[in-house]
Amino acid sequence: MSSFPIYRRDKSHTVVAMPLLSPEFRRSPFFQLSWRLETFTSVIPIPTFVYFIMVTGAFEGEARIWAVAIAGIFAGGGTVIWGLAFRWFALKSLLGQLDALKAAASASDDEKIALRNKLLEYPYREGRVIIARWSVGVVAGALIYIGQMREVPWYALGVEVYSLLFVLPISYVMYIFMPESVLRPLLQEPVFAGLPAAGGSIRETSYFSRIMLSIAAVTITPIAIFGFILYTTVTGKNSFQHPEVHIVLLSLEALAAIVIVSYRIAKTVKLSIHDTNDVLQQLGKGDFKANSARATTDEFGRQAELIAVVARDLSKMYHEVKELNDTLEQKVITRTEELNNTLEEVRRLKLHQDGDYFLTSLLLKPLNTNYVKSDRLTVEFLQRQKKKFYFKGKPHDLGGDLCSAHTIRIRDREYTAFMNADAMGKSMQGAGGALVLGAVYYSIIERTRAVAAMQRLSPERWLKNTFLELHKVFESFDHSMLISLVLGIVDNDSGLLYYINAEHPWSILYRDGTATFIEQELYVRKLGMSAASGTIYIRIFELKPGDMLICGSDGRDDIMLPSPDGKPRMNEQEDLILETVRKADGELERIFELTQEIGEITDDFSLLKIRYYGDTMPETEKLAKRSASGRHYEAKNYAKAIAEGEAYLGNKPSDNEFMRFLSRCHRLAGNYDIAIDLCERLRLRLPQDTRNLINLAGLHLVKGDSERTRALIAEIRRLEPNAPALKKLEDAYERRLRNRAA
Repeated sequence: MSSFPIYRRDKSHTVVAMPLLSPEFRRSPFFQLSWRLETFTSVIPIPTFVYFIMVTGAFEGEARIWAVAIAGIFAGGGTVIWGLAFRWFALKSLLGQLDALKAAASASDDEKIALRNKLLEYPYREGRVIIARWSVGVVAGALIYIGQMREVPWYALGVEVYSLLFVLPISYVMYIFMPESVLRPLLQEPVFAGLPAAGGSIRETSYFSRIMLSIAAVTITPIAIFGFILYTTVTGKNSFQHPEVHIVLLSLEALAAIVIVSYRIAKTVKLSIHDTNDVLQQLGKGDFKANSARATTDEFGRQAELIAVVARDLSKMYHEVKELNDTLEQKVITRTEELNNTLEEVRRLKLHQDGDYFLTSLLLKPLNTNYVKSDRLTVEFLQRQKKKFYFKGKPHDLGGDLCSAHTIRIRDREYTAFMNADAMGKSMQGAGGALVLGAVYYSIIERTRAVAAMQRLSPERWLKNTFLELHKVFESFDHSMLISLVLGIVDNDSGLLYYINAEHPWSILYRDGTATFIEQELYVRKLGMSAASGTIYIRIFELKPGDMLICGSDGRDDIMLPSPDGKPRMNEQEDLILETVRKADGELERIFELTQEIGEITDDFSLLKIRYYGDTMPETEKLAKRSASGRHYEAKNYAKAIAEGEAYLGNKPSDNEFMRFLSRCHRLAGNYDIAIDLCERLRLRLPQDTRNLINLAGLHLVKGDSERTRALIAEIRRLEPNAPALKKLEDAYERRLRNRAA
């Protein structure tokens, strides 16, 4: 189809004139649109308008009728020329832009969208122009008539204005429908294929609105005319001869309007459905290049856009699937190679990681060892770390639990030093904490064996110093590495247990077939926490022959239990382990097996067991030495009282009251340093015992240590302000200060 109505391009792309009545011109949008619109206007609106003016008697007399005819010819002809001129230039511009887009090598989507929207808007422009043509034509005709007759026919002018009521709607409807049909092929040009949806950038009129407007347009004409005739007849302004003639004429006019409008609506629907069916049939045959461009501003136009989107998606999927099928084998080979390379890289990294794990486990192995050999007690370990790995085909495990046991000598007595600890974190983090802890603890053990000064410490002081040294190391990590543990030593001869529990699960005593906790309260925080270095409380517990002491990490309690609803729940019963120990009769392997039967163990699992067999001195002999010491004390033979008392306390170091008594004996004998040592030991066991603190303060006062005395007095005043001997001690302290000042 040519771009311009009266011009075309030859083979050399030169613009040449085209004969007005040539077949090519008759196929042009200008000709197709003009003859349809102007023919419709001449067949329906104009005859109806002229008939109504004449039948109402608005113009009477031959002179007035000739004046009306002249005015109609000039005014009507002018509006027709106006309409043709508007259509000519408008279509010339639009079709010229369309030719430019077709000729352009790479026109942008914005340019295509702008032209498409203009073509979709064109029918509404025709509708507005026809309304303007009628309005201007009526006014121009009235002015021409008034110029000829030198009169103003107000009644006739009113009739003309009233006639616009039924002329304008039918004209507007047809001037929208016909341009849409004529311009449809232009909007379906390939240049508009694949454009994004118009959306809100164009004016849309639903088919419901179109049909309602069309019904109103074809029905308002007979209603308006019959209504006016009835009104003028009733009021006596007009009388009609042969009314059946007018009824027939108006009915024929209304029928013609209904047929034309209905035909136009039906044809528009038919064309839209036909276009949709063609596109769907092409898609069904696999032709995804089917052009489904928007050609109307109604629901069919929106549907065409949606079909175009579906076609694009199907085309994309089709080509992707086709490409996949064409290159599937190569892609499988490539992907398999990539996966193999990735798997090899993962294996390599896993090997390196397992190597790191293995190295760490090797470093932990000597620190996780039982070095105790004694005929008075035995020590056993059981460790099942949560992290499992293979290195060089052999299974290994790694975690943050640590068990350690050594034999040391303090004050010429043999002790078993032990530790059960749980470092914060899983896998390497926990193992790192355990490695640091084990290394420092092993260093302390070796230093104790080598340095005489450490061997001269009391068991309580050695345990406190060891705990503080470990704590200082982990405090430097600024709370990023915390350790819970049970740290203790056992007197191999007497069976007395000295220990510190730093937020570790309670220690278990298994005696005579009954398992119980030996702790009920928490006094010390974890290693690495700032609160851990406060008052250190050394617990003591006297083991009897046949007793078993079992310490364990929280893996013994962190058990995922099955539930009736199928959702596992975490164990919250701390005493569940007691029943397990009882059933296992204290055997570590059996405890682990029974725990596994209860539920899933979710953390590192470690147990340390000390079994004490008993000392050789009968209880009666111990009591005899205690009594003998008391008798010598009453006889003021402090040297013999001390000798018998030391022998008794060596075999019964748990007797706190006798330790207090022996300190008093040394004080009376002038052995102030030994007396202070006994008081300090007792203070570590019973930090809130004011009687012992008063005795200790008095000893420091005698030794002349005023600073230490003042600190102890302040502590006693805080613990027991009304202590009986406090006032006497304070007076003695004041006298000492005054004497020193004098």
